[in-house]
Amino acid sequence: MPRQTSASTTSDNQESSRKAINVLVVDQDKSVGDQLLRCLGQTKVKLVQVDCISEAFKYLNKKPIDLAIIDSNLPDGSGLALAKRLRRGYVIHAIVMTDQPTLDCALEAIRVGAVDIIVKPFKPDEVKQRVDEAVVRLRADQKKEKRIKKLRQICKKLNHDRDEIASQVDILCNDLVIAYQELAQQVSLLTQTHEYTNLIRQELDLETLLRRTLEYILQKIGPTNAAIYLPASTEPEEYSLGGYVNYECNAESAEILLQHLADVLAPKMVETKWPMHFTDSGALEEWLGESFPYLSESHLLTFPCRHEDDTLAVVVLFRHHNQPFGSSAVHTCTSIAPLLAQSLAKVVNIYHRLAPLDDDDLSID
Repeated sequence: MPRQTSASTTSDNQESSRKAINVLVVDQDKSVGDQLLRCLGQTKVKLVQVDCISEAFKYLNKKPIDLAIIDSNLPDGSGLALAKRLRRGYVIHAIVMTDQPTLDCALEAIRVGAVDIIVKPFKPDEVKQRVDEAVVRLRADQKKEKRIKKLRQICKKLNHDRDEIASQVDILCNDLVIAYQELAQQVSLLTQTHEYTNLIRQELDLETLLRRTLEYILQKIGPTNAAIYLPASTEPEEYSLGGYVNYECNAESAEILLQHLADVLAPKMVETKWPMHFTDSGALEEWLGESFPYLSESHLLTFPCRHEDDTLAVVVLFRHHNQPFGSSAVHTCTSIAPLLAQSLAKVVNIYHRLAPLDDDDLSID
């Protein structure tokens, strides 16, 4: 059974204010513990003695210790081996006791991590000095470990704060990028609106208006097949070709395709208010309910020009999928659609004002 004894000082206020050192003595000689306490005198320690390695580990599994004083020869193994295990596995300072001090023993004690060697029989002053030195080293190591632990906690918090700040910076950067992109789009729309407005300002000739619109589209989007469909004067739900730019179609296929677009696609655009972008014939066929075999390898971009809920024109652009329409093309369509609708409305109003009246309009009841 472990034997527990203690000694404390009353003359040194600083020393007495400190927490007592828990010392485990491992020696089969039952009197060693009492001898050490007498040697330590006023040193503040709580001392427990066990007689073998197995008992030492049983005690360690129940209570922590600060310092171990171990006899080099124990009934169930080497005290030096125990000191090594305590130092590496439990981070416990150990002092080795021996009654046969040799250079080899001292070197081995240093190698296994022991902090000092005490020679038997004990010399009180020497024992006290060596234990006090071990306690000073222990206090310094404990203070160092406490500081390291605190630094690790600070580093952990700093790393967490750094990650949090980095995350916030990433979010802010993404927000700035999005805001810049949106601003750039708005500036682009304003610029294109201004350019197109200046191009068609005061233009009252329908043919010239459509030609300038097609030229502007090609200037902004690049070479493409482009057609502008206008509602028929007699049948509002029917559309006829108002202007066309042929980029890559032969004359025969272009005629068939343009008529198909007028009959099927243009009336469908009356139901929408925004540009429609199709990157494959399957999506276009699904939307229209009909197949356009001539556009099987093309990208198609179409938009309505609406004025006061009336669709005054439908613009259709298409070209080979190797030259797809990007977001800038959609922005161009978005910017010119209402302006073209306004100009067409102005032309229509002037046409109606200048058109001769029918006989029925001149009759008086």
